[in-house]
Amino acid sequence: MQIGIVRRRKLGMSSVKGICNKSETGIEWWRSDRKQPRHYDAVVRWGCTADVDADMIINTASAIHRVNDKAGFREVLSEHGLAGETIRMPCQAKNFPYVIRPAKHAQGRKLFVVNDIYELLSVIDKCGYGWYGSPLFNKTREFRVALCQGRVLWVAEKTVSDPSQVAWNHAQGGHFHNVRWGDWPLKAVRISREAFMLSKLDFGGVDVMVDADNNVFVLEINSAPSQTSDYRQECFAKAFDYIAKTGSKKTIPLIEEKGNWRKFIHPALSDKALTEES
Repeated sequence: MQIGIVRRRKLGMSSVKGICNKSETGIEWWRSDRKQPRHYDAVVRWGCTADVDADMIINTASAIHRVNDKAGFREVLSEHGLAGETIRMPCQAKNFPYVIRPAKHAQGRKLFVVNDIYELLSVIDKCGYGWYGSPLFNKTREFRVALCQGRVLWVAEKTVSDPSQVAWNHAQGGHFHNVRWGDWPLKAVRISREAFMLSKLDFGGVDVMVDADNNVFVLEINSAPSQTSDYRQECFAKAFDYIAKTGSKKTIPLIEEKGNWRKFIHPALSDKALTEES
């Protein structure tokens, strides 16, 4: 099976190039504002919903639109107990302080903390239609959990020089550090997977926070998760190669027995992964 990756202009160039360079099956890529080079057996949509010519689509346009609706998908997460309450009208605000965001945002920007109704009304004017909010979460750790086919590819912990910052984002001075398999925060991994399964994506990056009592709160899911290290690019390359070799993007179910990290890891990364066939 031949796989191609389509990305839009100014999104994911280094990530996509790195994945293709590390692929063993010859994955190719092109930009959505240019003509598709040829027919592919499967096409990976890297945060892009352009029309493509392929027998299999990895990340459908509908799933990408679902997670790109930040407020709507946060409400879905809240309904399933995977995120705190989500407010979209001032009358819903009961438990200040809140973190308020506009409908469209990225890289930790356009984030506002409000402490009373007057601050909330002022910020709503700045954010405009589609704003949403959640109670401020007293986080002690933050992770990104990357998944494909319902299995984990890598876990990275976000760190910042000033933990009092609300946004621990790379664009705001934060850093990603790869977490070893045996050190994966399993509750955060499990909840990230539950959120991922609600997204209908075939792959994505789940941003999740943890507080001092090990409570976990999912922030969002990215359909084009940044791959800023060779290791993370290699993990995605192995997962896409696995799809190319098996000819299937179907979810790899979890088994019932306990198995620490082996229960969650994608079999493309380790022969110790616990699957129905192992």
